[in-house]
Formats: sequence, C-alpha cells, structure tokens
Amino acid sequence: MVEIVSALSRKEMRDIQKWLQSPAHNQRQDVIRLFDYLVKNTGREEGLDNAEKEEAWSAVFPDQPYDDAYMRQVMYFLLKSIEEYLAFTEFTGDKVQYQLGLIRIYRKRKLEKAYKQAHRLGSDSLEKQPLRNGYYLLNKFFLEQEEHEHRMAITQNAPANLQEAADAFEKWFLEERLRISKDMLAHHRIYQKISYNHGLLEEALLYANRNKMLEEPAIAVYYYTYMALINPSEEEYFEKLEHYIHNHMECFDPSEVRTLYLAALNYCAAKVNQGHLDYCRKALKFYRQGLDTAILIENNQITRYLFSNAVAFAMKIGEFDWAESFIESYQQYLEEKHRNGTVNFSLSRLYFEKGDYDKAQRYLVEFEYDDMLQNIVAKTMLLKIYYEQDELDAFESLLESLRIYLRRKEALDPARKAAYKNLISLMKKLLHLNPYSKAQTERLRQLVETTNPLMERDWLLRQLEGRR
Repeated sequence: MVEIVSALSRKEMRDIQKWLQSPAHNQRQDVIRLFDYLVKNTGREEGLDNAEKEEAWSAVFPDQPYDDAYMRQVMYFLLKSIEEYLAFTEFTGDKVQYQLGLIRIYRKRKLEKAYKQAHRLGSDSLEKQPLRNGYYLLNKFFLEQEEHEHRMAITQNAPANLQEAADAFEKWFLEERLRISKDMLAHHRIYQKISYNHGLLEEALLYANRNKMLEEPAIAVYYYTYMALINPSEEEYFEKLEHYIHNHMECFDPSEVRTLYLAALNYCAAKVNQGHLDYCRKALKFYRQGLDTAILIENNQITRYLFSNAVAFAMKIGEFDWAESFIESYQQYLEEKHRNGTVNFSLSRLYFEKGDYDKAQRYLVEFEYDDMLQNIVAKTMLLKIYYEQDELDAFESLLESLRIYLRRKEALDPARKAAYKNLISLMKKLLHLNPYSKAQTERLRQLVETTNPLMERDWLLRQLEGRR
C-alpha cells in the first residue's frame, strides 16, 4: 500500500482524498486519517514495518493503545478504496471501454433506447480516436459481438451480423498472432536457448497475404516486420516496414511504435554488419525521427545500447558532427550508473574515426566497460590503433587476450562471436604476412573478401591495400 501511495501524483492524491470523503466509497474516518498520514509521509518504497505502523497508529488513533489486528483492518479498507479509485479512473478514462460497459448493462437490462445510443456513441468514439492497432481491432469485435447478442435477445429471426463479428475477430487475431511472433523471434535471437511454438503462424502469414488483410495497418506493419526479420535478404519487406514507420505511426500507441523502431534499427545493424553501409543512413533517419518525437526516450531515459549504436551508425558514414552533437545533447538521458562509461566509449569511437588516436586510446585504456559487447568493440578499436601505430607487441598480446575473452563469453550471440573469431584469425594472418610477397597479400585479400561472418572487413582490406 505504501508503494502504491508513493507512486501517486499530487492530483491523484487530492482526488483520492475527495473519493474517500464520499459515503458511496468510504464510510470510515480512520481510513481517511490513515491516508492523510501516508500522503504526508510519502517516499517509502518498502511496506510499513511494526515500528512504522505504530507511528501511523499514533497519528490515526492518538489516544488508543496500538492494536495490530485493527491496524491491518484499516490498512485493508484503505487499500481496497485506493484500488477502486484506480480501477474507476482507468475504466472511465477510456471512452470506448466506458461505452462498452454501458452497452453491456443496457443490453442485459433490455433498455432498447439506451442501448442504441450507447452503441452509437461507442462506435463513434472508436472511429474518432486515432489508433488502428490491436486495441482498435479488438474493440471493433466487442462492439459487433454486443450487437449480435442484442439482436439474438430480441428475436431469433433478427438479421445476424455474424459475418461482421467474425471478420473483426479474425483481424484482431491476425494482428496479435503476428505481433507476438515478431516479439518471439526477437527474443529468441537474444536468448537462443529459449524456443517458442509459433502455433498457427505459418497459416496466419499465408492468410494475411492472400485475403487483403494487409490493407489493415496493424496487420501489415507486423507482417512486414516479421517477414523482414526472418528474410533479411528480401529487402522489399523492410522497405514496406520503413514506409509504415515513417508514415503511419499515428495508428499505434507509443510503446508499439518504440518496438517497431527497435526492430527496424536491429535490421539496419545486421545489414551494416554485412557491409551494406547505406543502411547507416536509414538507421540515422530512424534515430532523428525517433529522437525528435521522443519515441526512443522511455521514462526520460535512453538505453546505453541505443546511444552507442547511434554513434556507431554515424561513425561508419562519417557523420562526425551529428555524432558529436548527439553525444552532447542526449547523454543526460543515460542512466546515471552507465553514463560515464557509455559517453567515454562513444567519444573513443568518435576520436578514433577522426584519426585522433591519442585521445581515443586514452578513453579506451582508462575505463573498464561493464558491458560485454562494448568491451569487445573497445578491444577491437585498440587492436586497430596498435596495428596502425606499429605497436605490434601490444597488438599481438591484445589479440590473444581478446581470443580468450571470446572463448569464455558463452552468452555472446553465436553469429557475432563467429564474426569476431574470424576477425582475430585474419588479424593474425595480417600480422605475420610477408610484406614483400604480393602473392600472399592477394591470397589474404581474397580470404578477407570471402570470409563470412566477419567484423571489420573494410579495415582489413584497407590495411592490405596499403601493402600493394
């Protein structure tokens, strides 16, 4: 209860005080006094222990000895009253749900005129609100279902709207099936030991594509997201997803939009890792739009991974000014415990790409990164610095250190681990390459071009180009 009260806004606290004053909701003065006490003493995240309960008791019952059982009873009634208020405001705050509640009440009471008015208002509210996502499709079904129940209650021979109800339910099911499957796929790629049963997914994909279901924005956007992630080489799916993200996001609530941005950015990252640098510009367009609308900022925070990836995309295509401005403007949104490491990691990347190896190396050496992937990227940058500055002993030592580090990190995505293992192998070959043998250089160049997966392919090729 203390946790709930502490999470209330000042307006909610004032409204609950009014709520408790109403005899329809509460008839106990001790409940009111206990709530007033808690409001004055908000900030505790834990529950009341015995000492704190006795303190609260003294404020509520100043002239009576402490009674733990009675105190628990007062706390129970207050908690129930607060929960009733929260449920009421949640319900009445949604015009569509509010009207659906009235529709059910009037239908069950056979109040024909009131039912028709409530149904009309419910339909109008649903169509006027901007969302065209699962919320819209499900409530569309509920309205059709209520109309069916209403007609059947009047007479068995009433014109049925079963087709409308079935169509509405079908659209909602397809949207949810595709949305959840998209989340399953994304989760499995991070935690590969977890497997999911996708049920009717294959049938849903075929049905959606064959029955004009892709005209529905909510179905289309999750269909194209899933297809883009499962078939990354067929870029037309991503192009469709890109179109929806840039042009139809008003159809979805912010949390849904955020997941779609993340899916698109993950797709771009995978394509960039394959050498398709044009996807850096696509990614930065998502970042600019997502930052301008605050979609990528959740609870006034941006994750360190989103932050670092934004800088990485910019670096790959020479957008140094944008990266520097981004680091300066958005570091305030990083969680405090990760801010220092993430900012310094990003600055080291920036200075490295600008060719200021001394500054880059200073940031890289001074900070130990607690994130596994950042650690690997930082070590890779150091390797490139050591090689380009001809510090070959340090290069060879760090190469072996990175090899051991990768071997120990079982949680690293297998494809990414393989790409880094291949990089280490080719870096070793580069280290021991005979600088006077054009044949050896050419063989290694061909190996670099054909090895997959591989990190830092472009850097390796540049080093070999310098030997010609």
